[in-house]
Amino acid sequence: MKPWPRSALAVLLALPLACAAASFDCQRARSKLNRTICADSELSRLDQQVWNAYGERIRGLTPLQYAHVRERHILWRRSRGLYETSVAALVHDYRNHLAWLDHRFFRFAGRYQRESPGRSTAHFEAEADLRRPDALDLRGLADSVAALAWRAAARAATVSSPADAAHATGARISIRFSPVSSATDAGLSEGCEFDIAFDGDEAILIATQTCGKAFDGTYSRAVRE
Repeated sequence: MKPWPRSALAVLLALPLACAAASFDCQRARSKLNRTICADSELSRLDQQVWNAYGERIRGLTPLQYAHVRERHILWRRSRGLYETSVAALVHDYRNHLAWLDHRFFRFAGRYQRESPGRSTAHFEAEADLRRPDALDLRGLADSVAALAWRAAARAATVSSPADAAHATGARISIRFSPVSSATDAGLSEGCEFDIAFDGDEAILIATQTCGKAFDGTYSRAVRE
């Protein structure tokens, strides 16, 4: 039996590395981070999944939504392995970022503000709650009449279109949420509830009870300076 040609042996020896299937060419990996990713099959798989998920999720976003997502994704890529380079820590970091990209309300995260004549600018921040696939974390709503310094989480979500509407262009999502901590100084109680409807780059906030009426209105997505 003839011995294997050297070229064939080289191909066979390279197969485990090629099978890692990261989002980049492991044969050209130079940085410590990339070499760590290529050396672990789970990390390589997660790297490819994040790459695919990002490419899929930016489709159909408005320019402002895309600007927010791109900024956060780039920041995450630059910070990977900056302080912790163990495989376990990197796997955890990748899974969290993938959960954000796959979150149902991913596209509605960001800063929103409302211009009110004679008043300070009311605003709020929305963030996908990675602990729950159907929840948003909301915080920082403020107005000259009263100021809110609470965090609120969506407790129930009503989608006015099909189940996958949050992933569709122009989807309108209505969420009812309540403050999770007391805000009595602002004239609110823990029983206050709001409906917030996201539509493209706008969010319409309506208090469903008497408290919180000062915060009603249409808020527009804002780009952070």
